[in-house]
Amino acid sequence: MPEAIRILVLCGSLRKASVTHRALEAAVRGIDGAGGEAVWADEWINRLPYCSEESAGDPVVGVFKAKAAEADGFLMGSPEYHGSLSGLIKNALDFLYLDQTEDKWAALVGTAGGRQGASATLNAMRLIARALRLWVIHDQVSIASAHKMLNGAGAFTDEEIEKRLQGLGAKLVEAVRATRRNSGAPSI
Repeated sequence: MPEAIRILVLCGSLRKASVTHRALEAAVRGIDGAGGEAVWADEWINRLPYCSEESAGDPVVGVFKAKAAEADGFLMGSPEYHGSLSGLIKNALDFLYLDQTEDKWAALVGTAGGRQGASATLNAMRLIARALRLWVIHDQVSIASAHKMLNGAGAFTDEEIEKRLQGLGAKLVEAVRATRRNSGAPSI
């Protein structure tokens, strides 16, 4: 039986009921449906100290970095704050180094309150991912007017967004799977 494909899910919002968290939950349904296994990093990134040399020895930092090293890929989502990603996810990414990230895959989700979407957030996450030598799948999901996208039960009112998010999660698992088939050479 093939080894499980583990995807570490990094959410840049502290609220589990946020549109960003709900969007990542939809993408996780796609990961699950494609045979992957999602590991939520909320427990660690919400408790990380500010990144500095002094904080590198913090036990939460050690656990977070170990989980990142064990992951085969990353699903990252952030709300757009002042034209960029949230400080929460940026702080978490600042703790990671190439030995946890290099030649792994990532998928990106951005949410924004405005009608233009979260392209600035997605671009910022893509730049950071490139610096960490992650392979970012081409598809990404930007959710505009995010505050209008969930119904009272916390589900997306637009079925197309739900489908795109699930597809994103499935494509991330498939990218990892294809890389394994090609003996570690990314398939882009």
